[in-house]
Amino acid sequence: MIRTRLCLLVSSALLISGLLLSGCGQSAIAERKYYVLDTVRAGPPDAIHTDATVRLRRFNVDEAFAGRSLVYRVDEFRYEPDYYHQFLVLPGVMITEEARDWLANSGLFARVTAVGSRVESTYLLEGNVIDLYADFTQKAPPEAIMEIRFFLLAGPEADESVVLSQTYRAATPISAKTAEAIVGALSQSLADILTRLEADIAKIVARPPDKAETLPEGKAR
Repeated sequence: MIRTRLCLLVSSALLISGLLLSGCGQSAIAERKYYVLDTVRAGPPDAIHTDATVRLRRFNVDEAFAGRSLVYRVDEFRYEPDYYHQFLVLPGVMITEEARDWLANSGLFARVTAVGSRVESTYLLEGNVIDLYADFTQKAPPEAIMEIRFFLLAGPEADESVVLSQTYRAATPISAKTAEAIVGALSQSLADILTRLEADIAKIVARPPDKAETLPEGKAR
């Protein structure tokens, strides 16, 4: 696993003194490092309970967090991208793939497909990543913040009705001021969100699509 000390950048490559690790010099920031989110389920994959198929569209990401650079919130209105510590792929692609793998191992669906698949879908899942950053604004330990809004549609080719409209937010403490710790905490925030999403979807797919009960729209924190 990649290990590196974290240098937080201000415009023109000036370091934010409050977040700087001791001993982080020019050699530490000269080389760009790349990371991926990695969610881990508790226990083995569940047995499949239905014959339903869910198709995932690539999730949208709000523009402020759509790039590959890690983003740090440094005060109430100021965010800084870290050009030397980046995601290996765009967040929208990576989070969609993590969600697809998560649902494939949930036992809720016989098939989990991507847009472009010729397999007829029972459900369609859309997502919008609203927040994706490390929050250094508090005196308490920093937190990895992630917020995602999901829509689950049901019906033939999943184009008939919205049966779930929910926003989930997670904040995971960051154990150290390193890029590795930040990405690890973001991975845990995503796992927390997917766990709650799975629980809500389970209430829906237990019924046939034409009898599925629509969960009330809201925000789960």
